[in-house]
Amino acid sequence: MKKIKLLIIATLVLLTSFTVKAQDMSFEQMIPVRVLMPVNKDVKGDALTVLYNRLNQAVTLNGLGSSTNESRFLIVSSVIVLSNEATASVPVQYMAEVEVAVYFVDNINKIILSQETITKKGMDGTDDKAVGKAIKQIQARDPKLKKLIKIGKERAIQYYQATEGKDEQAGEPDVSWIFEQ
Repeated sequence: MKKIKLLIIATLVLLTSFTVKAQDMSFEQMIPVRVLMPVNKDVKGDALTVLYNRLNQAVTLNGLGSSTNESRFLIVSSVIVLSNEATASVPVQYMAEVEVAVYFVDNINKIILSQETITKKGMDGTDDKAVGKAIKQIQARDPKLKKLIKIGKERAIQYYQATEGKDEQAGEPDVSWIFEQ
């Protein structure tokens, strides 16, 4: 009888310690980062949606994914078409070069914590499809995206620990300040 009571008490103690451990997550493990839809009105087709999904995958692969509107930290991207030229071949092909600027930002304090620029080229039968192919070459496991997220996460943690999270606000993000010059 004593052994059964001892076994039940030991089981309860073990279950209690596991429960407390699971609820005691550090800030590093739960920093939420939201990805916003890329900015460029000139890019046609589904290329921006593909880029948005790839950025979401990159954030999730690095353990920071969030879809709530309450995310203080955001991934914002902008697509710029650097060149779009027709080749001298028959049939005519179009060669496009795009630059994707990706920012890891603290939207409450209007601080860019990290940024990377990724340049890709694409070729297809129309200029819009060539731009789309260039954008679709960006992969979620791109080393530049991993570096962006790693540096942004480190800086976010440092800033959060220094301020102890006193600047929290919620609402729809306004990131127009990033593109103002």
